[in-house]
Formats: sequence, structure tokens, C-alpha cells
Amino acid sequence: MITEKMKTAASLLMLAGVLALGCNTSADKHAAVTTDSTTTTTTTVEKGETFSKEQPLKGCYLLILKKDTLQLAITSEKGSAVEGSMILNFAEKDRSRGTFEGEFKNGILMGIYKFNAEGTTSQRQVAFKRVDNGFVEGYGKITMVDGREMFAKENELEFDQTNVYKYTENCLN
Repeated sequence: MITEKMKTAASLLMLAGVLALGCNTSADKHAAVTTDSTTTTTTTVEKGETFSKEQPLKGCYLLILKKDTLQLAITSEKGSAVEGSMILNFAEKDRSRGTFEGEFKNGILMGIYKFNAEGTTSQRQVAFKRVDNGFVEGYGKITMVDGREMFAKENELEFDQTNVYKYTENCLN
């Protein structure tokens, strides 16, 4: 038989549970504050996630796919102009390493990747779209222009949302 005290105790336990769930006191969350000349934004993020909308572009972004490791490192940003490097370590192919220069506009980083692979120096256009936790690479039809691989139609690129170059504090050498 349920007594009045048991009902009260059960109600108090449920109320405590609801209050505990409603509070943001988890050790896995933290507040990130960013400031620029006009605004200050505070965003709460889960542990392991980043807050790229307010985060500067500069830094390292890694994509690990099984035995392959790819890095996008942004070393300089001046206005919309961006410079950096890329490392593409494929388990079954030669390593590709080089630099890129481009622009970041409307959430898209578009540039030219100059690299050495298999003893040859090459150039190709690359595109990355900014997402909440890093960048995703753009793909599209390629055409050769002055010895460079270029996108035939930049406005028709598709971005692979499943493979994210995630921000990391540890850059590859």
C-alpha cells in the first residue's frame, strides 16, 4: 500500500531529477566566449566539439579515414586572403605535401594547392566549406587550365558532409 509519505518522497525525487536535467552543470560542457570589434558571443559546446562560427580560421584541421590522414593547416588570414599547407598521407599511395593560397568568402575556402607527389610538382584547385566542427571538402567536375586542375563550375561543387576535417591543437609535421 502506498502511503502519503511515499507519494511525497516520489514526487520530490522526480522534481530533483527534472531540476538536475535542466541544469547545465555537466563537466562535459563549457562556455566559449569570443570577442571581435563589434560583438561578443557566448556559445555552449559539448566536450570535443568546436565552435567554428566564432573561431578564427587559423589552425590545423585533420581528417582520418582508416589508414589515411589528411591535414589542412591555415597559417595566415588577412581579410579574405588565406594561406596554408596541406598534407595528404595515403596508406597505399605516395604522400602529397604542399601549400595553398586562396580566399575565404561566404563560408567557402577556395584556393590553389601546389604540391609534390611522386616526384612531380602539380597544382590543383581545392574548395572547403566551413561547418560547425571544421571543414568539408568540395568536389566537382575538373578541367585543365594552364597546367592546373581547376573546377569546371565552382557554383556546382558538392561538399562531402560525412568526412569532416576537424579542428585540432596538434598539427602534423
